[in-house]
Amino acid sequence: MNFDPALLETYRALLQTTDLQKAYQEFVRLFRFLRNELERQLPDFRFQRSVTENAMDYTYFSFTNPALKEKDLKLVVAFEHKNFRLEVWLSGANRIAQCRWAEQWRACPPPMELTQQPNHTDFVVRLSVETDLSDGEKTVAAVKEAAVQLLQLLP
Repeated sequence: MNFDPALLETYRALLQTTDLQKAYQEFVRLFRFLRNELERQLPDFRFQRSVTENAMDYTYFSFTNPALKEKDLKLVVAFEHKNFRLEVWLSGANRIAQCRWAEQWRACPPPMELTQQPNHTDFVVRLSVETDLSDGEKTVAAVKEAAVQLLQLLP
């Protein structure tokens, strides 16, 4: 198997000439803090055991409660690396549930975004979170507020 030597060289150069590694470690520390603090503040929810790091596409964790679970839904806190965007998603527990919910919601209030392809996305509805990521407490509060807004969509 062969790999792109130019991309590997770019990676080497970034690691050697920037604080990329330390910056990513700080991001991971922030995201773990966010997950742990939400779990502490939301005792009625069950949280995914750990943060999932997905090759710098998305980093995410999910959480649910009995009412969401009964509806085959979960909440997801996701960070899209390329666009440097924090989001909260209302997602189906599986693709079948996701498609069912996407059909029920033909629209949602802006700035929420309804998926156009529930078979190919990991959310039914997503909401960007505007916050200063360097302030952990404000970020936790902003994520909680986004989750509340998404939960208000439920019948």
